[in-house]
Amino acid sequence: MEQSKLQEIENKFSERRYYWMQWIDQMSKSLKSIDSVINLQSEVYIKRQEAVENYHSLAATVAKWSKKYKEDSARLYKEIRLMKTAQGASTFMFTNESAIREQIDAQLSDDKYLIVILESHLGYLDNTIKTIDGIIYAINNRIKIEEIKIGK
Repeated sequence: MEQSKLQEIENKFSERRYYWMQWIDQMSKSLKSIDSVINLQSEVYIKRQEAVENYHSLAATVAKWSKKYKEDSARLYKEIRLMKTAQGASTFMFTNESAIREQIDAQLSDDKYLIVILESHLGYLDNTIKTIDGIIYAINNRIKIEEIKIGK
């Protein structure tokens, strides 16, 4: 994968993190007013579902890239472990397992980096969902507090 494509993916995830950060900040501020809390409930559930769907979509992408990485790694291991000479005879080029692993890691470094980027954003989405769950809990408690204040 090209460095520019990796950078593009990183930038996209950065934009998405900023989007979620701004939205959560806005929702947290909305908890201060009971009038906004009542309207907040449906929006929060919609955004939670959006985050869950993003999470599962990204998890599938991580699984796909992890599978590809493992397949490519196994293929490269075989290629590196037993390289062919010009005459077609097999010869061992790298007998040290760590040297073979270093060669594989070097050749697949962009794929590995992509997986790290994807997993990082997956973790961010997981924490975002937990934060949204906390906002849902806060909304319910805010409504209960207001009911107690008015004597219900």
